[in-house]
Amino acid sequence: MVNEESILNLSIIIPCYNVENYIEQCLNSIVQQAVLPKEIICIDDGATDDTAVIIQAFAEKFSCVKYLYQTNQGVSQARNAGINQATGQYIQFVDPDDILHPNLFATFLNILNIDGAIELFYFENQRFEELENLEFNNNDNNLIKFSSGNELFAYLIEKERYPAACWKYIFKKKMLNVRFEGRNHEDHLITLNILLSANLSYYTKAPLYYYRKRSNSLTSNKKISKQYVELFAQVIDKCAKYVQKSNLLTKTKTQYINFLRSDYLFNINIYYLHREKPPIVEIYTHIYARLFIKNKSKMLSNIIYMIRYSFRKKIPLKHIMILIRAVLNKDINFMNNKINALLN
Repeated sequence: MVNEESILNLSIIIPCYNVENYIEQCLNSIVQQAVLPKEIICIDDGATDDTAVIIQAFAEKFSCVKYLYQTNQGVSQARNAGINQATGQYIQFVDPDDILHPNLFATFLNILNIDGAIELFYFENQRFEELENLEFNNNDNNLIKFSSGNELFAYLIEKERYPAACWKYIFKKKMLNVRFEGRNHEDHLITLNILLSANLSYYTKAPLYYYRKRSNSLTSNKKISKQYVELFAQVIDKCAKYVQKSNLLTKTKTQYINFLRSDYLFNINIYYLHREKPPIVEIYTHIYARLFIKNKSKMLSNIIYMIRYSFRKKIPLKHIMILIRAVLNKDINFMNNKINALLN
């Protein structure tokens, strides 16, 4: 019989699609903890393997495990379905191929006992490849308290520890004011909304979430589509507008937006890892970085730089005119569209 005092008022939401090789390990890392969540909602996103069989076996054995089916709609809609079904005061998103640290929920319960007003608990992650080789790190368990999610967000940005992944924190459900959209980069706006909506927050450097490096992950197979990159350009625009309306310090806003823009160029580089990147794309991304990441603001200096750079790189006239327009207007959407159009 489970001690009710060791049950968290927490809903775990796990979107599942063809993860028969991983979901059992994931669920074991949850149900074997000393402190259990109120419910573990597994959304079968139209899996065609034995994912459903494995989840249903856990549901028969553990009353907290709930199985939910939907036709394949993608991870965003699967998470949204989980949110709609969640009855817990708190929510945590977990990916079905990842592992939770054995002390994650005990650590969160300890914080709740210290300060029941907590709205957000943010923790670090560690990457692994095989469960047999995984060693749980118990070091650096010190907690840092922040009076608001804004303060925590500024801290994470300053320390360059903000990847926007939605599985790096536990949060109060009432804070969630938006829903997941799209099939890629779906974390960014959600995480931004949650952090900037939070009041009392805690953070630990301890890696309490273990992220599996799979052979078919984005950075492993090195193949993403043009549409994927184009979508990220739209995400940047949405998040930049959202954060500009916040009461964060200007420095923090700039650092965050530069983080997004750097990630955009990173995605372009991944896109070209299995192709030959045209020199003209290198030129455009170089100017993009100067204008929108390094934020060179003096127009005259940028124009002089553009002219010298154009002669040195022997840039065709039609591209010189486009780049000069970018220098004059510093319109990031214009520049994004031009770069995306150049992707082959």
